[in-house]
Amino acid sequence: MNRDLATNIIESLRSGIPTRDSTRNLISPFSSLHEKLVKDLDVLANSQGIPQGRLFWGQFGQGKTHELTLLEHTAIDKGFAVSRITINRNLSGQRLDHLYAKLAASIRTPNSNLFGVRHILDKKKLEDLQDSNIYNQDRYTHPLPALILEIYLRAIAEDQDLLYNALLGSQIPLTEIKRIYRNCCAPSFPKFQERFAANKHSKSYFEVMADILTWCGYSGWVILIDELELIHRLTKLGRMQAYQNLYWLLNWSNSSAFPIFTVGAVTDSLIGLWLTPQGQSKLPDTDLIPQLAEEKCGVESGQALKCFFDYARNTDRCPPLERMSQNDLINLLKRIAEIHGVSYGWQPDVDVNSVIRSQGNAPVRLYIRAVIEALDMRYLGDKDFIPEITGLNELAPSEDESYFNDAV
Repeated sequence: MNRDLATNIIESLRSGIPTRDSTRNLISPFSSLHEKLVKDLDVLANSQGIPQGRLFWGQFGQGKTHELTLLEHTAIDKGFAVSRITINRNLSGQRLDHLYAKLAASIRTPNSNLFGVRHILDKKKLEDLQDSNIYNQDRYTHPLPALILEIYLRAIAEDQDLLYNALLGSQIPLTEIKRIYRNCCAPSFPKFQERFAANKHSKSYFEVMADILTWCGYSGWVILIDELELIHRLTKLGRMQAYQNLYWLLNWSNSSAFPIFTVGAVTDSLIGLWLTPQGQSKLPDTDLIPQLAEEKCGVESGQALKCFFDYARNTDRCPPLERMSQNDLINLLKRIAEIHGVSYGWQPDVDVNSVIRSQGNAPVRLYIRAVIEALDMRYLGDKDFIPEITGLNELAPSEDESYFNDAV
């Protein structure tokens, strides 16, 4: 390992942000979970069906983001296109169209540092569509996104910018799309059975994008979502909408014909919140949300959300992260010490067992922070330093209507 690589790994660990370098050069603490996820990827890559997605649960600081990062790199190495997002103040998950726009813009593909798909589409020709699934527009919830792709392949460069943004989910006026269609395709714009509505037809963007990615030679579209527990900060209606979207993305109805595989990381405290009575209704979310869905959207929707909560708490489908064994933890911290030595050009002499004892029963992230702090101080000459990392700042996922900047 060269010094630059070692420094990159140590700095990524210091900041708590896993990188490709750190996941490739450190022990994975969750081998059984990762094996399950890789098997799912292989099912999709080998055209053996559309696997149902998974959630996985863990304590704050236990390594959920690390596992998502490792899965992202594994999927890219296997030829998948990958989108990864985090639920945050600006993205709640209750609007499927806004969720799509974030995911589409963040697509990463093998052998490219560019985000999105334009660098791939620009190598395609209109005639290439004829033997693809995309040419059959009846396949989709709504034909508009597939038509936008066809127009894009016909349009001049100036109009392609607008159409590409439309393909990524930007709300482009239909009059503009019609204008471009008349200029490069035909005088009369096709008539749809239904006018496109974002709240009803946004699934078609996911469907078309998944087909675009396989048309371009990738194994499918892997969607990774972190910090899903923050959905609980929405109002009950917002939570209902977000869980409906998640249920569809995870393909837990087992009805998808599109090559999408979704994985989400969730703090395990959310399960307790799901089972705790909420507000004036005095019902837990496991009863409240399906009941609300049935009232608002019909019996089928209510049944779907009952299935969502059942699947999410099924430890085979949605496993908890295993606690790292003492031996694996010792080996991980020793490996970090070795990398620290390469980065700073010294011979580390930190006793990792004493670092572990000083933290007691703590999440993996705390042990990593503690050993790096011990290494830093020992490198600076403080032989008697004992790290005392008191805790991690966890954002509680309790309902907070004002948390999200807008309901997206």
